[in-house]
Amino acid sequence: DEDDESEEDDESNEDTTKHTQEEMDSLRFILINNNRSDMLDLMREFVLGDQAHENFMMFNTSFSYGIYDGFYEFKKLRDRKKNWNEKFDLLFAYTYMLQEFDVWMYDNEGGMNDMVSGLARLWKSTLKKTDEELGIDAEYTRPGILEFLSRFKENIEEAEAEPSFKFNYC
Repeated sequence: DEDDESEEDDESNEDTTKHTQEEMDSLRFILINNNRSDMLDLMREFVLGDQAHENFMMFNTSFSYGIYDGFYEFKKLRDRKKNWNEKFDLLFAYTYMLQEFDVWMYDNEGGMNDMVSGLARLWKSTLKKTDEELGIDAEYTRPGILEFLSRFKENIEEAEAEPSFKFNYC
C-alpha cells in the first residue's frame, strides 16, 4: 500500500508543463494583432446583438434567423473594406463567432445552405491571396487559419441539416 501511495505522489508531482516536440509541432496558432482583436470585439456584438455583453445568454431558433439575415449585412460590411488584410481580419472574426456560438448550426428551420456556401466562397477567394496581402504570417497564422477552417468545416458538416451543409472553403 505504501508503494502505491508513493507512486501516486510521484505522478502528482510530475511536471505537466513539459511537452514533447511532437505535441508542440501539432499546435496551431492564429496571431491576433490589434485590428484582429478589434474585429473580434465588433463581430461578437454583430453576431450576438443585445446579448454580446451578457454573462447569461439565451439562444433559440430566432437566433438562427438573425445569423442568416446578418450574413448578408456582413458581406456588405466586408465589401466596404479597402484592403485584403482588413477583409481577412473581419472574415476571421465573423467566422470565429459563428463557431463560438454555433447554436444556429443545430437549431434552424432550414434554408441556411446558401449562407454557408456563401461563407465558404468568401474564404475560398480570401485564401487565394498572399500572406502579405492578408497581413498574416506564413509560420503560424496561415496554418492556424487552415486548421481552424478544417474544424469549422467538420463541425458544420456534422450538424443535422436538411439538406446537409457543405463548407467547401478550399
